[in-house]
Amino acid sequence: MDKEFKKIISPIQSDLDIFEQKLKGLIEEQNNFLKDDLISFLFNKPKRLRVIFIYLISKILKIEKDVLNIALATELLHSASLLHDDVIDEETKRREKLTFFEKYSSKLAILEGDFLLSLALKVLSNEKKEIVAIFSNKILKTIQAEILQYENKNKVLSIDGYLDKTFNKTGNLFLAGIEALFEFCENDLAEKNKIIECVKNYSLAFQIKNDIDNFKKDLSDYKNGNYTLPVIYFSKENPIGKIDFSNEKFDKYIKLSIEKMNEIKKLSLDNLEKIENSAYKNALKELIIKTLGS
Repeated sequence: MDKEFKKIISPIQSDLDIFEQKLKGLIEEQNNFLKDDLISFLFNKPKRLRVIFIYLISKILKIEKDVLNIALATELLHSASLLHDDVIDEETKRREKLTFFEKYSSKLAILEGDFLLSLALKVLSNEKKEIVAIFSNKILKTIQAEILQYENKNKVLSIDGYLDKTFNKTGNLFLAGIEALFEFCENDLAEKNKIIECVKNYSLAFQIKNDIDNFKKDLSDYKNGNYTLPVIYFSKENPIGKIDFSNEKFDKYIKLSIEKMNEIKKLSLDNLEKIENSAYKNALKELIIKTLGS
């Protein structure tokens, strides 16, 4: 973690330290012969962006109650989805380490993903039913989007279709913890909508950035039949079966994808600007710029 990032999260560092201790303790106290591997997976260069968003926004909303449980459930669900994604995509490496899928088997990877999902549900079991409903609905939408992505394997979606699928696949879990926070406060609807739109647009822009980075790195999404924004832009002007990634002309489609990402990032920042100023709002703004690029 670089100095700039540490400075951004410094207003919530004590909360994050407690979160890390609790997350590790949750795994250590379980009867699971792979718990050491799980701890390594959970603590190997994690971004914790969902957790950081939850804590920063909870400070903006002046919420203290049960934020830890909301953060834990969100991170556990996200981590469970990564274990399952590695099986679906047959990924051999994640954050420079062997995946559970590669190191053990698809069966164990799925079981360990289900284990983390069960832990998330256990953490949420002490919360009121409205919060459980929020998480349940977001999980359902995420899984439906995964099924839709598989259904559309090797198909070129429209740009709007790609954006909808991308948000539903990744943004819903990002948003779950944020929506849950509003169950602890009396903020007016306008304020709530500004924050939700900020997070929705950020999560979408962040995934587009990840898709672009994946495309430039190893084309694994493309090879798996998941056609992301650069390929969609290419297909508007060229036959999809004749992609020459080595051709410098393809940079045009990567540039168009980056422009779309920046357009959505601006929407996120515009919504954030409408929120009352505070040190936490400024930290959130810096985090968005830092993780999406200036």
